[in-house]
Amino acid sequence: MKERIKYWIYLSELKSLGGVTIQDLVEKLGEPSSFLGKNRSYFKDCNFLSNNHIVQLSQKPVFNKWSKTKELIDKYNIKFSSILDEDYPVILKNIYCPPPFIFYRGKIRNEDFRYSVGIVGTRKPSNYGVKAAKSISKDLAESGFTIVSGLAHGIDSIAHTAAVETKSRTYAVMGTGCETIHPVKNRYLAEKIIDNGALISEFVPGYPVTRGNFPKRNRIISGLSKATLIIEGNRKSGALITGKFALEQNREVYAVPGDVFRPQAEGPNYLIQNSGAKLVTSASDIMEDFGILESGTQQLQAFPELTEDESTVYKLIEKENREITVDEIYMISRIPISGLLSIITELDMKGVIRRLPGNKISL
Repeated sequence: MKERIKYWIYLSELKSLGGVTIQDLVEKLGEPSSFLGKNRSYFKDCNFLSNNHIVQLSQKPVFNKWSKTKELIDKYNIKFSSILDEDYPVILKNIYCPPPFIFYRGKIRNEDFRYSVGIVGTRKPSNYGVKAAKSISKDLAESGFTIVSGLAHGIDSIAHTAAVETKSRTYAVMGTGCETIHPVKNRYLAEKIIDNGALISEFVPGYPVTRGNFPKRNRIISGLSKATLIIEGNRKSGALITGKFALEQNREVYAVPGDVFRPQAEGPNYLIQNSGAKLVTSASDIMEDFGILESGTQQLQAFPELTEDESTVYKLIEKENREITVDEIYMISRIPISGLLSIITELDMKGVIRRLPGNKISL
């Protein structure tokens, strides 16, 4: 099983092959191990490939660094998921140019992202920012929300800690390989996150730590989140970059307003004023949008157990990530219409889908 990983890594490191091309390629041809090194004629039906792409793909793969990577995977019990795998987060798969694979430590559950909120902000928060982050994160976590952040000093750490202390689900998206804890001070917190969710990285174990890694990973923080909350950060901060990614991904963006005389307030205030971010003063502002009325007192329902047929239909609706008609579900699933209507009714009763006017279904 691990042998397939080296082919994914090799594919991702080929020059000129971007994320979109890789996604198109594996969706058409499957596992990289099945096509890398094949004769050029093998790729004749891949019209999206340039001649240069085909030359690279047809060369015999060389795995110079694999032994070191495998050593780290074994040492830290690192798991792997490609965009073709069922455990790859569906919510992440639906963004533009998702990472072709992720490495992680812990456990990923797709149901955790039904109510996921990315909480990010400055590494040097004011007392006001600390208080806001602790209060909002704690209330959201206690009410069943999954907290997604980046394990950095400041707001990120506060958000993760709130989830850990309430034994809630939390995911940290790393700007390093997931075996390297940065900052080192957060080693203990990282271990607790593994117990309550996962450390996730698109970077191969052993990948060097560079400044450019961290802005890049921000699109995954927002990509794993149904909504993103910004708590302090200047106009050039990583938090603001995350907010902009969320907007591009058509996700909700929230921001805590700040003191106009503090540099930390520039980012959130800018998003509220210019980008349509919703102003947040407490967790209830977010919870109301998710259908939860009272902060800290009404928990989200645990994801119910589904039958095999119900799970099939639910995953189909989740993958489409849009309002979809019953007829469309039938055309894709080919489940007899009488049985399909019964399944949809059960999913509706279990509260995992919504029936909309016009015979449409949505999550």
